[in-house]
Amino acid sequence: MVPISYAVKRTQHAYGLAAYKAKVPSPEIQTSLLNLLLFFVRDHLGCVAEAAHVTRWSHVAVVPSTRGRPGEHPLRALLGNRMGLPWVGLSVNQGIPSHVRELRKDRFSVLDGDLGGGHVLLLDDTWTTGSRVQSVAYALKRAGAERVAVVVLGRHANPEWDGWNPILRAIKDHPFRLDSCLLHKH
Repeated sequence: MVPISYAVKRTQHAYGLAAYKAKVPSPEIQTSLLNLLLFFVRDHLGCVAEAAHVTRWSHVAVVPSTRGRPGEHPLRALLGNRMGLPWVGLSVNQGIPSHVRELRKDRFSVLDGDLGGGHVLLLDDTWTTGSRVQSVAYALKRAGAERVAVVVLGRHANPEWDGWNPILRAIKDHPFRLDSCLLHKH
């Protein structure tokens, strides 16, 4: 899992990640998030591939919303065909409350059948506990994916939880830089 940036509660990035999914989303926020992801992919997808031991991505997928939002996921709609890879269709299995925050092997299903040893780039907008991403990765592996690597637009950080204080102190003096990624470590 590679987060592009932290999304600290009540900051601009956290607000943008929540607002881009609104019924009437701001085009400026959508463009900003799309550019963030596209620049990261352009400059750092090779880093992700190297860390995941992938020579070529075969598919791209997005973690589905479990809140019953109708239609295409906003992140998939934003990206369209810009990744140049086939999308993996995923569905949310009913009967698991959306607030459940633990790995559930039965939470998601792959609609496209066998992924035949493919290498899937899994995208998510916000990582909070990681349970949904892990549940999707499990479904992709069960459908035949050999490798699944995750890129997240924002790793949620809540300064009201004491466990975040050491990390927030560490990043306070290191502003976000698009030319750097977690895998570069610079």
